[in-house]
Amino acid sequence: MLFQKDVVLVSIKAIGERNVIVQYRDQEEEVFFTPEEAKKFHQYISHGGDMLVPMNMKTKELFAYVDEPWNEQELEELKEISYQKENENRE
Repeated sequence: MLFQKDVVLVSIKAIGERNVIVQYRDQEEEVFFTPEEAKKFHQYISHGGDMLVPMNMKTKELFAYVDEPWNEQELEELKEISYQKENENRE
């Protein structure tokens, strides 16, 4: 699921009662939930869920519950960001 071309990792910026604002690169998106989806998402976050969540960019669907666990430190996107920040700090 994480390796589909339309699925990217987004960071959660703000959480509302029935919506969430996420960011991917320099782009922000607002995702709306049904009441049931909102309840599940709030439970996920309140139980220590990740603040990086896979999202389908076409459907604007968040995948807060993935079948296989993933390690944030192994993701290429995050390695690249970390590497860039290290180089900036050295200069």
